[in-house]
Amino acid sequence: MKKFWIILLTLMAGAFVTGCVTQKKKGQETGWLKRGYHSLTSKYNYWFNADELFRLTTTRLEEQHQDNYSQLLDLYPYMATDPQPAKGDLDNVVKKASSGIALHRVGDWSDDNYTLIGQAQYVKQDFETAESTFRWIKDEYDPNRKTKKNKAALAKNKKKIAKEKKKIVEEKKKKKEDTAKKKKKVLEEKRKAAAKKKKVAAKNKKKAKKSKAKGKSKGKTAAKTPKPVTTTPPPTTAPAKAPETPAVAETPAPAPEEAVLLGNSPYKKGLRRQSAYPLAMVWFVRTLTAREKYEEAEFVLRDLYEDRFFPTNLQDDLAVAEADLWIKQKKYDQALKPLAKAVELTTKKKDRARYAFILAQLYDRAGQYEKAFATYETVLSSAPAYEMEFNARLHQVQAGWSNGQMSSAEANRSLEKMAKDEKNLDYQDQIYYTLAEIALKDGLKKDAIAYLRKSLDTSKGNAAQRAESYLKLADLYFEAEDFVHAKNYYDSTVTVLVTTDPRYKRAMDYAANLTDIARLLTTVAANDSIMRVYRMSDAERKDLAKEIRKQQQKEAEAQAAAARIAAAAAKVTTPAKGITPVAGQKASSFYFYNESYVKKGKKDFTKVWGDRRLEDNWRRSNRAQPNSNEEVATTDSSGNNTVSDTELGSIFQSLPKNDAELAVINASNYEALYTLGTLFRDKLQNYKRSAASLEEEQARYPTMEKFEKETWYYAFLDYTDLNNPPKAKYYYDKLTGKYPSSLYARALSDPNFLASGKNREKELSTYYDSTFTYFQIGQYQLAYDRCTSAPQKYGSQNPLMAKFSLLSALCIGNLRGNEAYCQALSEVIARYPESAESTRAKEIARLLGCKGFEVLEPAKNKVEIDDSFTREDDKLHYFIVALTGNDIRLDDVKGAVSDYNREFHKTEQLRISNIFLGTNTDAPIIVIRKFDNKEQVMRFYQEVKGRKGFLGETDKKTYNKEYFAITQENYRRVLKNKTLDGYRTFFETNYLK
Repeated sequence: MKKFWIILLTLMAGAFVTGCVTQKKKGQETGWLKRGYHSLTSKYNYWFNADELFRLTTTRLEEQHQDNYSQLLDLYPYMATDPQPAKGDLDNVVKKASSGIALHRVGDWSDDNYTLIGQAQYVKQDFETAESTFRWIKDEYDPNRKTKKNKAALAKNKKKIAKEKKKIVEEKKKKKEDTAKKKKKVLEEKRKAAAKKKKVAAKNKKKAKKSKAKGKSKGKTAAKTPKPVTTTPPPTTAPAKAPETPAVAETPAPAPEEAVLLGNSPYKKGLRRQSAYPLAMVWFVRTLTAREKYEEAEFVLRDLYEDRFFPTNLQDDLAVAEADLWIKQKKYDQALKPLAKAVELTTKKKDRARYAFILAQLYDRAGQYEKAFATYETVLSSAPAYEMEFNARLHQVQAGWSNGQMSSAEANRSLEKMAKDEKNLDYQDQIYYTLAEIALKDGLKKDAIAYLRKSLDTSKGNAAQRAESYLKLADLYFEAEDFVHAKNYYDSTVTVLVTTDPRYKRAMDYAANLTDIARLLTTVAANDSIMRVYRMSDAERKDLAKEIRKQQQKEAEAQAAAARIAAAAAKVTTPAKGITPVAGQKASSFYFYNESYVKKGKKDFTKVWGDRRLEDNWRRSNRAQPNSNEEVATTDSSGNNTVSDTELGSIFQSLPKNDAELAVINASNYEALYTLGTLFRDKLQNYKRSAASLEEEQARYPTMEKFEKETWYYAFLDYTDLNNPPKAKYYYDKLTGKYPSSLYARALSDPNFLASGKNREKELSTYYDSTFTYFQIGQYQLAYDRCTSAPQKYGSQNPLMAKFSLLSALCIGNLRGNEAYCQALSEVIARYPESAESTRAKEIARLLGCKGFEVLEPAKNKVEIDDSFTREDDKLHYFIVALTGNDIRLDDVKGAVSDYNREFHKTEQLRISNIFLGTNTDAPIIVIRKFDNKEQVMRFYQEVKGRKGFLGETDKKTYNKEYFAITQENYRRVLKNKTLDGYRTFFETNYLK
């Protein structure tokens, strides 16, 4: 008995070990024990750990994302965050899942691991690789396609299929026999019924004959008696037809072989788990959307919706993916239905709240405010985080007002009540912004501007909301043509608005276009103020000085009031944030222990004095002379404040002293008004303001003629665009009358002037190209003759004269020798000193040793730098680290860089090398290669420039270092130059600015 158990256990152990083998021989079938072992190991040793890491990574990215509730929220917040810090973890997800596939491919978790790899690549925003992964999963694991895997499975289960077929045939045969029996029974019943009917009829006939013999009267009675018997149908005739109905019915067609093989759903794997294929296809749709392959994404979506076996638990994910597809294409109306379906199907409250909020935002965009109001209620019922709850209530009030459920007054009262709630102190900027939007819709622009400024005043670090308020204010001032304020607010917008925002470029363009306009408007206003004060009498100037001084005193009093408020706040005994009072100990009343008071004091100070740099004597207008004697204001006998002559001179020190200085200011104004007229037209296409500025220039300075013809030309164009023919003709007549031969007059009088000018330029360019070709093929005399003919053909001032002159000198050099060559080169240098041709002529003269251009002996250690660097953003780039210093352990630095790249950029396969420029071994350069383009290398630059761990630095050990991104071609030039001096400026200009 003991030997039996030993043998049994030995056999069981052998079977188990055989099942654990990771490699199988060719043609060997995989048993259930072996497959079970590999499935179990792949799931819990690889997939589970990778999946947990993936979930933790996406959760961390989601927590880092800051929602901007004034814009449409992101359906996938973890995708709106820079994935760079999480790349190391995502690479580990790919590594773990890949190991599970490689070691346990025969298990049932390979498709899950492949799906996880694709998900990690997607979150890493490597969409191209993710698309390849999901496309492979679709080709390999689609159960609805006859792939090699399905064919193999069908062949493997041939017996099972044959058995199922035999069973179906037997069931058909049995049903056929049952039908035949039923038909035979029905026919027998019919035959019996007919025989019975015949028998009854014969009996009735016999009785009728007997009744005739008894008499006439009785015969009639007898003849009537059997009538109901003969006319009444036999009771068996009606149910005789009933059995015919089931005989006609047919059994439904059997399912195809694949359905028999895989069961009701092709995605079931047993033990209540399903294939990863449907989930992979949902992520495939998301990847195609990210790749902007919208048509293919729609095609895949259609297939998934038509799949009647698609898992119910993934219907919400599929709906969200569809909504994302339409939102990315800005087809918001088509996103409403799938997003509403996602809200209905999602079981997680957090996700339901988010989807409902986005759905409500889409209803807001579509003007369906009643539905938006109800959907915001869904958000509130989903127990969201307080920030989302607050924004839902805020937008719900706005939707209710837009829908007419509440008046503007009621909406404002609700919002102001929210602003007073202590819980909403950090959200007051959003409340005032909403009040501004309601005021704008009511047509109250002044109130809207006041609310927006209040929104900025109450802002507490919400950069997204600050950007919205800045941009709204900038747009309002721009609409009001207050371009100075508009420029300032556009400048502020671009400092806080994220660069990925689609409105960023518009704000940047407006800020750039308004720069000169705002400056010139300020210049004109300042000059006008100076001239107005210049024309005042002494008494009027003194009165103005008193007003200025009063304003200064008010500012000083405001500052003192702010100081008093701060001092009073310091007496409040509120414990500081982060400091826990000990029992029985009185809370500290020290001002700077209370963070809220410090912030308030800083804000009050900024209101009065602005954002000041920390320095001594910051309140003095002349900080360089802190001990200078200051003359204070005095009071006369009547009690009125008087202004001393010294103070008067200080206030009006910028006034012109004489008419000559006044003329300078007038000339400045004249030029500013003309330039404004051109800028309003060229930069803003504001023809009305352009014409007004030009006419103001002419009205104020009628005797100045510097820009006269240009002014009339632009005025003609403005009034033509403004559809004002009389005004346009007026300026046309003035221009053609006084300056008939000017380019401006010819451009207006001759419609073909500009076109002919372009044709002439093209003809000139062609003429030069053919002349240069003759020079290249050695026909120097012909090329020289064409060069000398160019001034007669195209004028001596044509734009290519410098090129013709240099080419002529080159021809002379080949025809007449060095002496004539040097003379011709000297003429080129003298005639076109600032041209590129002059530089080239000097180089040739030095090579020839022409008189005056002899090459001097180069100084020792002086290196001629090749600074002809080129910008090629789409070409391959290197990343180089330039180190300087005596204590540099190069191996340690390279090891740290290698470790960093292995952790955060493992899949990019970056290679490291080092070089020395020249003979200086104290200045090594580490080269990291290679990056596909400028964008990729600059992303790496931004990532590592502030990280000490990149080079292995610590608080005690640091290096003098510089980081550069460089193309292959520019890298070769740096090696040739043996210095980075020439490239440093190029890098700062083309990569950092």
